[in-house]
Amino acid sequence: MADGQDWERRNEAAYGMVAWRRAVMTCGALVVWHTGYDNRAVPGPPGPRPGRPDAPDAAEFTSRWMRVVALLALAACRAARAADVLVDDVELPALSAWVDGARTGSLHRGPLETGAARERTEAGWLELVGNEKRRHLASQVLAGHVTAHIAEDREAQDPGDGAQPPALTIGDRARAVRAAGIPDLEPEWAREVAYARTRIDRLEHALREELWTPTREHRLYADTVHRTLVAEPDFPNLPPGVPGPAWVQRALRMPHITSTVLILTELPEFAAFGPGRPAGDPLGDAVGAVAHHAATSVSRAAAELEHLWAARPVDQPVTLWERAHVAAPVRTQILAAEKVTYDLAALLSGIAHPDSGQ
Repeated sequence: MADGQDWERRNEAAYGMVAWRRAVMTCGALVVWHTGYDNRAVPGPPGPRPGRPDAPDAAEFTSRWMRVVALLALAACRAARAADVLVDDVELPALSAWVDGARTGSLHRGPLETGAARERTEAGWLELVGNEKRRHLASQVLAGHVTAHIAEDREAQDPGDGAQPPALTIGDRARAVRAAGIPDLEPEWAREVAYARTRIDRLEHALREELWTPTREHRLYADTVHRTLVAEPDFPNLPPGVPGPAWVQRALRMPHITSTVLILTELPEFAAFGPGRPAGDPLGDAVGAVAHHAATSVSRAAAELEHLWAARPVDQPVTLWERAHVAAPVRTQILAAEKVTYDLAALLSGIAHPDSGQ
């Protein structure tokens, strides 16, 4: 078993938080998806939803399911310590043995050297673990995700080459369900992309109907941003002979767009297009919506994929790595952000070069 302090430091370096908090966030995503609980930043109206009348409300989720989250997080931390891996790298099927199986008897024993959880007594852990109904619910969560992953992997990503499917980790599954959204609810990122779409449509309408005339500064800004939007993704480097762009490069391109636009608007010549821009400027609004809404919606997944890529075994085929870590819902999310990015780029090209015939 790994040294507790070293293991904790590695988790903090990877996630920017203690292992316990990361485990709660990751396992929380699994439970939210399983229950259909509406935890979106802007939740829908209260009451049953079409297709999910059994979805818990906030009170029920807090009183019943947060204890399941805690049980799964405890199991994830114990399993990660035992295997000397980061929390997200725990294989999801292996958690069953900790939650309600051969390893359950040791789940409450000993301190958990991570964050506030290190203060939890053995008796306190035993109270959490000793509830048979809670263990059953946690097992149902795990089984449901394994079943769903197998079906999704076979349908969307099976290369048909007979290769052994990569192990399913809790981090990979949590990233997939965040991108997919809660069943029968649209994912958080879709709202951000839709907002960017409205700003692009507004810019296009202003141009088409001649309701707005770009100035010289508008054209210069449009030309500069356009070059960023159409640049081929090339980071991180791929192994020799592997054609790009890979999914990891396409994902990491999005936070690069955000940071580049932010840096541009800090320059004196482009300050008028930054956060303090005049209200109603259609060009600044469209670029800001794409850079700070659509592209930013991919930033969390991009950061996780960048970390995973850095830890990739040098001899692992890129296609296998992508199959393991970039699930179909994540690819859909990246594609949606790319679509509004390229649509904006087309408009910017016309603004920057009005006589080019584009």
